[in-house]
Amino acid sequence: MADSRETIRSLFDLQAENYSQQNSAGMLDHYAPEEDLMFWSSEGARINGHDALKLWYEALFQQFEILSVKYRIESAWEGQGQIACCSTWQLETRLRDVELAAVEPQFLRATHVLRQYQGEWKIVHIHSSPIGQASADFPTS
Repeated sequence: MADSRETIRSLFDLQAENYSQQNSAGMLDHYAPEEDLMFWSSEGARINGHDALKLWYEALFQQFEILSVKYRIESAWEGQGQIACCSTWQLETRLRDVELAAVEPQFLRATHVLRQYQGEWKIVHIHSSPIGQASADFPTS
């Protein structure tokens, strides 16, 4: 299980960095090929393709400045060439087009399923939902 958590951490570290840099192309690199992809967001978006996912991330990055991203892996499972995990995320955001907009923490609970493609672990499925403030401190990620 330690290897699974390290695989997840490596992917999530890159994802957190791409969020912070608001790099939609970098975000897409973390996802499986279109025929296997299923992305469900807290807003009810159901996305199966990279073009639609790119538009979703670009709209998010146009609306919000992403000031920081932290995550915590809550649990992980491995089996038959897949890794699944539950995680909690904290993003500090600020609305872009609002003068003197306050920094707002946003907390999400997410479930990811990862599968290997040509030796790289990619996100096959993700579902995220907003939650109230997370119950414990987040590690710096």
